[in-house]
Amino acid sequence: MPTFRLGDMVRVKSGPFAAITGRIEGINQARLLLKINVNIFGLPQPIKIGFFDVDKLEFNQLSSTKED
Repeated sequence: MPTFRLGDMVRVKSGPFAAITGRIEGINQARLLLKINVNIFGLPQPIKIGFFDVDKLEFNQLSSTKED
């Protein structure tokens, strides 16, 4: 089962909001639901969606190397 935390960024996998990204604002473990905040036509809109209907986005930090 995926692990989510408040503030994580996710991308919706299917349905009317497919490919939209949002930030997790609430987690309901009992019902396996997330409340995410997405922008629709430039306006923030909260939606509820299942754990398995989203992919958690991972951000890799690039490390800079110094050349001497």
